[in-house]
Amino acid sequence: MLLRDAIATTRSHIDAHWEQTFRDSRGESAKELSLPRPHTVPSTDPTMWLFFYWDTYFTNLGLLRQNRLAQAINNADNVIYCIEQIGFVPNISVRIALNRSQVPVSAVLFEDIFRHTKDLTWLARAYAALGKEYAFWMAMRLAPNGLNTCGTHADPITLADFYKVISHRLRDIPAEPVARLQYLRHKMAECEVWDFNPRFSQRAADFNPVDTNAILFQFETIAGDFARTLGLPAEEAVWRERAAHRRALMDRYLWNEAKGFYFDYDWAQGRQGTVVSAAPYFALWSGVCSDAQAAALARNLPLVERAHGVMTCAEGSNTSANTYQWDAPNMWPPLQTAAIIGLLRHGHKAEAKRIAEKYVLTCARNLATTGKLWEKYNALTGGIDVADEYKMPQMMGWTAGGFLHAAEVLES
Repeated sequence: MLLRDAIATTRSHIDAHWEQTFRDSRGESAKELSLPRPHTVPSTDPTMWLFFYWDTYFTNLGLLRQNRLAQAINNADNVIYCIEQIGFVPNISVRIALNRSQVPVSAVLFEDIFRHTKDLTWLARAYAALGKEYAFWMAMRLAPNGLNTCGTHADPITLADFYKVISHRLRDIPAEPVARLQYLRHKMAECEVWDFNPRFSQRAADFNPVDTNAILFQFETIAGDFARTLGLPAEEAVWRERAAHRRALMDRYLWNEAKGFYFDYDWAQGRQGTVVSAAPYFALWSGVCSDAQAAALARNLPLVERAHGVMTCAEGSNTSANTYQWDAPNMWPPLQTAAIIGLLRHGHKAEAKRIAEKYVLTCARNLATTGKLWEKYNALTGGIDVADEYKMPQMMGWTAGGFLHAAEVLES
């Protein structure tokens, strides 16, 4: 398949299907949150007709590249609304998810919108929301070492309900009631990062995830930029200090100089985790890396890069009885996008374009054979023979957004 044809055909498919993913959820519901603006769902599959937090940033990358600014603003306004009303953004727009968030991509999402609109009134509202969301993360998800963790504030009844939802996806849930609740609490915490994955030794809330902290560094940096734009120098200085402090802590706890790689940190046991994953490429994306660290991450791409893209975790990472969807051999669209943006940010253009081409061709070939884009792909085969925890849905959302971004990189 010629790259030029792959881009043109897939781009046209995406452009023709966006409107099928716009949904209005205004009005009270016993299960769903009412959002003030139409939102973009990740899939045309009715089982996924909800607002997903971190998906939305990657979805907006696509909307903004196909002249759908109004809908991208709607998505950002819904994020602001959630923060104003709840204090954070739930990982999905259902009431049973009011006990957890997802990696806080609001700042970079708002940055993209402001870059297009230059609307200072809107920016002031968005900036106020960032302050409120940041307070949630620092009050509710802060580990003793000063870095952030993932977690949940669910009660035992909610955790029991969570068991009913996920029991078919996991094989090692303890039978003993106290152990089961503890297990479920950690698994719900995983939903704030990747649900589910082998990175945290079944104790997600005991770890400082690389990606969560990298994204919070970016959050602090962008909030400082917004404060400067809004003429708030004292607040800008506070944000700059927060970002500098986080960078120092990430260097201390998450960076492994000998291996040239970031690892999640087990703060409960005082040691780095051992799982090699694609999460460190969010550190490239966020700008927290030094040039030397970025060069090491670029050199170490073979740890997770395979024939068709960047794999979620290296083979052999999973020592449990479970099959994890955020594990080898799967490649997820946001991980490709983060790696591409991060590599470009630090001047590693050849590596970025290589990954972009792999992702573009993977999407296009599967579109040609199935007529659809998909939630994830197999990094080894390039197909949709993936490790699943549930029936894999067809996808627009971050698959489409990541494709359009990667295509733009290849054409630049």
